[in-house]
Amino acid sequence: MSMSGTQVAAFNAASGITPQASTVLFVGTVIALSTLWGAWALYSIYRGWATQNIDKNIAAASTVRVIVLLLILSALVLS
Repeated sequence: MSMSGTQVAAFNAASGITPQASTVLFVGTVIALSTLWGAWALYSIYRGWATQNIDKNIAAASTVRVIVLLLILSALVLS
């Protein structure tokens, strides 16, 4: 669904940026925050495995889950 010329003009007047720029800002923010969360989660999994607080199989499964979640989120947001 695209915006009409009147809607685009109203959006530009109200926000000061174009709809495309706001989309890029939103997508960039979501990808950056999810990447930071993924890095934190993977680091936490590694710390738990390195200190032998979690089992190797649980660490591997958790790592796969984090990576799959990031791939799915990226595909949904970037499409």
